Amino acid sequence: MFKKSIASLLGPLILATTGQMALAGVSAEQAARLGQDLTPMGAEKAGNADGTIPAWNGGGIDEVPAGYVPGGHHPDPFADEQPLFTITADNVDQYADKLSEGQQTLFKVYPETFKMKVYPTHRTFQAPEWVYQRTQSCAETATLTETGNGVNGAHACYPFPIPQNGLEVIWNHLLRYQGLYRVEAIDSAAPDAKGRYVLDKVTRNTYWPYWDLEKEGTDRLSMFIPRQMAPARVAGDTFLLLDYLDASAKPRQAWRYFGGQRRVRRAPVFVFDTPVPPAQGLRTVDTYDMFFGSPQKYTWELKGKRELIVGYNAYALGAGGLQNDNIVQSGHINPELPRYEVHRVWQVEATLNEGERHIYPRRTLYIDEDSWTVLVHDMYDDKGQLWRTAHRYAKLYWEGPIMAESNEVHHDVISRRYNVVTMMGEYDSPYDYSQPKPGESYFTPANVRKMGVR
Repeated sequence: MFKKSIASLLGPLILATTGQMALAGVSAEQAARLGQDLTPMGAEKAGNADGTIPAWNGGGIDEVPAGYVPGGHHPDPFADEQPLFTITADNVDQYADKLSEGQQTLFKVYPETFKMKVYPTHRTFQAPEWVYQRTQSCAETATLTETGNGVNGAHACYPFPIPQNGLEVIWNHLLRYQGLYRVEAIDSAAPDAKGRYVLDKVTRNTYWPYWDLEKEGTDRLSMFIPRQMAPARVAGDTFLLLDYLDASAKPRQAWRYFGGQRRVRRAPVFVFDTPVPPAQGLRTVDTYDMFFGSPQKYTWELKGKRELIVGYNAYALGAGGLQNDNIVQSGHINPELPRYEVHRVWQVEATLNEGERHIYPRRTLYIDEDSWTVLVHDMYDDKGQLWRTAHRYAKLYWEGPIMAESNEVHHDVISRRYNVVTMMGEYDSPYDYSQPKPGESYFTPANVRKMGVR
C-alpha cells in the first residue's frame, strides 16, 4: 500500500531568463517517458552507477511504524539504521564533489563541532496517483508566460516534469504538491553566539487553490495566514499573503495586522529581499520555503544535474517530544539529529538581471529530482562571496502522501548566526491536513482583523 516508484530526466540544458519567452510543452513522445524510464514526476527512475542512489520503486515506505496517529508526529521508519560514514572538517575534502559551497563552508566556520552523518539513501518521495496522471497531461500543455514570470496551461499538476530550462525547474518547486489545506504550529529560533534565543511561535494556515480540483482555471497559487503567538511583543500580529500564477499580471498582495494597534495595513513591500520580521535579519521573504515568490529579478540558468549529500528522511529531527533546547546550539543545530543521504538534484544558478536590486546578486539552488523541493540554497554578496546558505531537512508525510520538512536552517556564515525554522517536537499535533478548506472569505483582510481581535 505504501511502497511505490518514480524517475527523472535530464532535459535539454537551455538558459532560461525572465525576459520575453514562451516555450511549448514537451512532445507526446517525451511525455510518454513519464512512468517508464522516468518517474511520474520526471526523475530518473534508475539508480546511479555505484549503487549509492537506488532505483525509484514507487516511493513511500514499506510499513507505517507502530504507534502512528494521523496528525501526530511521524515515527522514524529507519531508526535502526547506522550511518555509513560521518563527514567532519578532517575529511570533508574527500566529499567536496557531493557538497555545495555553503555546506563546505560550514565545516570551515565550525571545524570543531559541525558534522554530517550520512545514511543509506531511500527514495521515499511519493504523491497521490491523481497527481501523477494530471502531471503527464500537463507536460504537453504547460508553458511559461511571455515574461517567464508565470505559468499557462497547468492546474493541479507539476507543469514541467521534463524541464527545458532553469525557470521551469523553479516553477516546479513553486507549484509542487503540498496538499490542499494545511494548519500547523511551529517554533523557530535565531540563537546568538552563545546559543541563547527567544522562541518565535507561529501558527500557519495555508490553502493552495492551484491544487484544488474544484478551482480549474483559477489564477491563484496560494493563500497564506501566519499568526504570531510569541514572543509577547509581537503576539497577535498576523499576516495575509495572496499569490498568483502570473506574478507579472497580479503581483503578491499582502496585509499585516498589528496586535498592539488592532489595525490591518497593506504591506506592499513584503516581497523579494524584505527581511522576515522574526528572523532577526537572517532571512529574506523570498527564502520562505527555501525559495518563494516571483522569480522575475533573476536570470535562471540550468547547470544540469549532480549528486549531493542532503537532508532527507529526517524523521529524528522532527520527532515528537524532541525539545527545542535539544535542537538549538551555538553556531548550528545539534549535528547528532539530522540524517543526510546522497540524492540527485538539479542545480540552478540565479543571476540578478541588469537594473534590478536585491541583496543577493547571485544564488545557487539545488532541487531534489524526485520531489522538486529546494533542499540547499547558497546565496552570495555583491563581491561574489558566499554570504548565506539554507538547508531543508525533508521527510515524507505519508498520510498525504506529501513531501515536506522536519526543519529548515538558514546560516549566515559572515555573522556566524543562524535561524532554525519549523521546529515541531514540543507540539502534540503540530500539523493537520484533515480540516475542510475554508471559504475564500477566510483569507481576507477583514477576517484577519477578526482573528486578531479574538
